[in-house]
Amino acid sequence: MRHGSIGAAIGAACLSGALPANALELQSHRAVYDLTLSSAEPSTSLVEASGRLVLEMSGSSCTGYTVEFRNVTEVNDREGTRRVTDLRSSTRETTSPPQLVFSHQTLVDQTLDNEIEGTATGGAGGISVDISSPKETTLSLPRAIFPTAHTRLMLESAEAGERILEATIYDGGDEADSLYETATVIGDGATGLPGASADERVILAAEDGWMARTAWRLVTSYFEQGGADGERMPAYELSTYMLDNGISYDVSFNYGSFSMSGKLTSLTLIEVPACPD
Repeated sequence: MRHGSIGAAIGAACLSGALPANALELQSHRAVYDLTLSSAEPSTSLVEASGRLVLEMSGSSCTGYTVEFRNVTEVNDREGTRRVTDLRSSTRETTSPPQLVFSHQTLVDQTLDNEIEGTATGGAGGISVDISSPKETTLSLPRAIFPTAHTRLMLESAEAGERILEATIYDGGDEADSLYETATVIGDGATGLPGASADERVILAAEDGWMARTAWRLVTSYFEQGGADGERMPAYELSTYMLDNGISYDVSFNYGSFSMSGKLTSLTLIEVPACPD
């Protein structure tokens, strides 16, 4: 897989990548999503795209969260060229200290295209990034929050009745030297698994009490920080229904010239020790 009043209330902690110790807990799980092409503009040569996204998240607010992510996408263009992109990511995020250890790989047609590893640490003055691979270097970036902290902040905002959440995100992606400014539009909360497909409903309703869980439609636009002044177009947009425990379904990725939809096809819950009182 990148503030409104609630953001102002806890912004002091979040700006360095951390959230309060009593923040809500995310459900540890492994989820699989099948991806299909949902739209493509005539100007693009893309005629077919499909893929699979596998996400495994485990941990707690007291121990930190580990996220393993893999997204394999196959695209075909009008000339008949086939291209397979394999994105692999592993992160370890803690709140005390606010830190993100990351490792990202991109393979194109089974050939390594990009790889970066490092550690980002949040502080009062911003984020310090120590890159260990492919070349050792240190970067200083403005203040931002890390991805899991952002997920929890979105849910805190949704539960507080907020409609808009703005936040600056750092995830260590690309060359590990950039931030994304994000704007999330939060829909009305509802129970009964709104927006779920028939297959997603079977998977989610199998968990005890989940039909009664609240879900919100979240639409997050990601803007590259430092872009041109005036009205900007997002680099991409992510839409999803998210349950109050952090599990997503009915996912959509809009890249401007084309978009892909993702449906939850498998879900396995992971047990982790509860945080001490």
